[in-house]
Amino acid sequence: MKRNNCNNCGTNFEGNFCFNCGQIDLANKRLVFSNIVKDFFDNTFNIHKGFFFTFWNLIIQPSKVAKSYIQGKRKSYTNPTRYLVIALAVFATIQYWTQMNEVINNDTFEGFPFLPEEVNNSARLWDLRLLTEWTLLGNLLEALVFPLGFYWLFRKLRFNYSELLVLSFYLISNSIFITLILVGLPKFVMSYYTPTLFVVGTIIIYYIYALLNFFKEVPLLRRILFIIIGIFIFFIVRFLLIPLILAILFPI
Repeated sequence: MKRNNCNNCGTNFEGNFCFNCGQIDLANKRLVFSNIVKDFFDNTFNIHKGFFFTFWNLIIQPSKVAKSYIQGKRKSYTNPTRYLVIALAVFATIQYWTQMNEVINNDTFEGFPFLPEEVNNSARLWDLRLLTEWTLLGNLLEALVFPLGFYWLFRKLRFNYSELLVLSFYLISNSIFITLILVGLPKFVMSYYTPTLFVVGTIIIYYIYALLNFFKEVPLLRRILFIIIGIFIFFIVRFLLIPLILAILFPI
């Protein structure tokens, strides 16, 4: 096996990668355009190390991806934080080209009638703002809030918040891709507004499918009950409490 001298850290090594800093031996050769393109996709999207593999497996077996990553099998899957960043970047691009905000603003959701009219209207506008104008903040809040109920309900399984955050980042990211497929594609191709209830229902079914397998150590009936309660807590916190707090602090 040939020996190389790493141009990045100066370490002598054998093989294709420097054992000290991990730089590939191709970096020791003269830079060509193909290297720039390869580095761009590697460092920006990490595609060749598992993006499409991660996406497909998150569709067919999402619990396996999250558990594998938690248990240390991380080279085969895209990092959950990076996966969320990719999803948000793709969402922002498709949102611009397909004018998806029209679909969301076209929705007939009127907020929560039990709130005072002024507060309700402000909370509804904040909810729309988090879905359209501030999508990065809105989806990040969703990812951070999602594990809360499940952390409490399934505490006997001893998952910590960070481990459940991995599952959350993966599921929220794929829910973004599902939204793009169900909303952005019909809007762009046929100018068709997919009903919000259909999109939300599809995402909830996806969440339930993933959670049923992720928490499979718990008896089925209790698992189903806890998952329903956990999803309910998530929706209450994200789509009622957070917009309500913002409406009270910063009325619009």
